[in-house]
Amino acid sequence: MTTLKMKELDKILLGHNPLFGVDHLSQEQGNAKDQKFGNKSALAEIIRYAHSKGVKAMMMSTHPRAQVILDIVANDPVLKDDFTIYPLLPYVVKYVRQSNEKGMFNVLKDLLGQAGAGSSLSMLMTGLSSLVGGNLYKTIKILIDIEMLPFKNHKLGAVFMHDGLVDLAMGLGCDEAFDVFRDHIEKKYDVPGGLITKNVPMLVDRLEARGWDEYLIMAAFNKTGFYMNPDLESTEQTLKRPGMNLIPMSTLAAGAIPPKEAFEYIGQFPEIKSVVVGMSKKSHIDQTVDLINQNIH
Repeated sequence: MTTLKMKELDKILLGHNPLFGVDHLSQEQGNAKDQKFGNKSALAEIIRYAHSKGVKAMMMSTHPRAQVILDIVANDPVLKDDFTIYPLLPYVVKYVRQSNEKGMFNVLKDLLGQAGAGSSLSMLMTGLSSLVGGNLYKTIKILIDIEMLPFKNHKLGAVFMHDGLVDLAMGLGCDEAFDVFRDHIEKKYDVPGGLITKNVPMLVDRLEARGWDEYLIMAAFNKTGFYMNPDLESTEQTLKRPGMNLIPMSTLAAGAIPPKEAFEYIGQFPEIKSVVVGMSKKSHIDQTVDLINQNIH
């Protein structure tokens, strides 16, 4: 299978979890971060500081706070031309919560409202005709385009499918969805389409069976095997397969691994050129950027 030529990706991607109040080890710490970054000026300060230290890209889902960050970037004279967004689709929790609160029709109505009247009507009519005609994959493309609306005027690096959807598709044997996602992202948005998973070896086997010869995958990768399935060893071996482009996340195992130890481990794998890491303090940014630059080349 042919694909868009893999471009050089940013070395350091700012992870969104701390800025969205997510902490995998402590709900109390997560709540504290959520409260802190509920303040727009605090968000702007940490993003601008990260950029000043060379972190010029960010992983971002369509979390409600994402629009605040996108507005900060769009209205900043430096960031607007020098900050790259890596969207993560879809933000599943958002749809579950909002559909329970106001119904799925109103959720879609709100999303389409971001496109403007003409584009909204076009998307809606195309989506309805696809559903009526039983064209599931065309409907998926419409849903992708709806999710991409907040990012339409921003510089993009790559677009990733959420691991909840990727791993569900693998479990149901719907591997064709990966072809549909990547082809649509690469043709319409002219950036690589990537996949996030908690089981790298299984995903690569599935993609290889479908004729893929190059893979852009984001997954947990750390020396303890935290969030890595089926195990650390098989994931390390998969990393060495031809065509692999792995962006590690959860490199600190939710804070269980000291940063120096974590990035020295990552640095043992010359195949790794990029990493995503959540940083919510200036001191953390200073330390993390230095360690990544020392160990990833």
